[in-house]
Amino acid sequence: MKNIVLKSLLVITVLALALTACSLPFVGGNPTPGGSQPQTNVEATVSARLTQIAFDTLVAQMTQQAMVTPTPLPTNTPWPTPTQAVPTATAIPPTPTAIPVPCHQASFIDDVTIKDKTSMTAGDPFIKTWRIKNTGTCSWTKDYRIVFLNGNAMNAPASVAFPANVNPGNTVDLSVPMNAPGTTGDYTGSWMLKAANGTTFGVGAGGNVPLTVVIKVITVPVSKDTHIIYDFVKNYCSAQWRTNAGFINCPSNGFDFQNGSITRSYAPVLESGTVDDEGALQTVPATGGDGMIQGQYPSMIIHSGDVFAASLLCSNKMTSCSVTFELSYMEKGGSTKTVLGTWNKTLDGTILPVTVDLSSLDGKDVIFFLKVMSQGNSKEDLAQWMAARVTHP
Repeated sequence: MKNIVLKSLLVITVLALALTACSLPFVGGNPTPGGSQPQTNVEATVSARLTQIAFDTLVAQMTQQAMVTPTPLPTNTPWPTPTQAVPTATAIPPTPTAIPVPCHQASFIDDVTIKDKTSMTAGDPFIKTWRIKNTGTCSWTKDYRIVFLNGNAMNAPASVAFPANVNPGNTVDLSVPMNAPGTTGDYTGSWMLKAANGTTFGVGAGGNVPLTVVIKVITVPVSKDTHIIYDFVKNYCSAQWRTNAGFINCPSNGFDFQNGSITRSYAPVLESGTVDDEGALQTVPATGGDGMIQGQYPSMIIHSGDVFAASLLCSNKMTSCSVTFELSYMEKGGSTKTVLGTWNKTLDGTILPVTVDLSSLDGKDVIFFLKVMSQGNSKEDLAQWMAARVTHP
């Protein structure tokens, strides 16, 4: 742009000089005739002056235009090319696979009786009832049973039949008669359901959760003998118990016809099937040809007139029960054991009452031993020392 202005100025300058030259008076030539030279000179001067003024004005205008910063032409901004929106794919969840419902399935509804942690007195009889729902696809019949699994059986039968048929979607109350254990403490028994074909199942989604009974024994009944001096039943875990296989814990966790066991009940089942309200030691010898179980009690001082008394029996339904009961003693610090009496018993529906006069031990500090020996197979040798005590009638 500056080059164009300079070139324009140059052209104008040349033209102005040319015009000036044409107006100047002729020098060295002949004067114009007619005596008009002065007038001509004035006109030339005026013309030159006007030309100079016009030139100066033009130069000033051109200079001013050259100094003005040209306004840039607007640049065409291209329109943005529209971007085509890509639709977002919507995730389609997979169709869940249907899980087949098992034939044998149950859910727990409620503890109808004996809520968990119910407090009881040792030996209290009670009926535990569970309410369950058939959530499987198979109907339950009266050939289904509720069966003991583990824990403390609480003197309950091994199994109880269902009281009615139960179609899928229906509920049923299952009841089992029990007795509180004979020792204070917390007790739990677990039970399962058993189908007619032998399939065992429980409750819950996996069908493996057992039904449970949970109680707390807080008190032990006192003896009905008002003259009692020492209660072998109440203090049975004060004794040291052993079998032909070795020492065992007291109390045992239910009846054990293999290794032997010692338990206690304040609701013993008699050979006739009736339930008594006296406390009883329930002793089971260990298996073997010399199967036996024996309890060694702490020493005590005996006085003249003291008597050992008990009622001896097998337990109901133990048809093969055949045992020998034995009472013996040893003076404290001594090494000789003396037998005071032996009694044989089988399941014949009777109770064998025994009494032994202890007057001959007057003033002695003695240790008593209660022993039961199998006369054959110990499989059903559940022998009971009911109301075993030292008394002074």
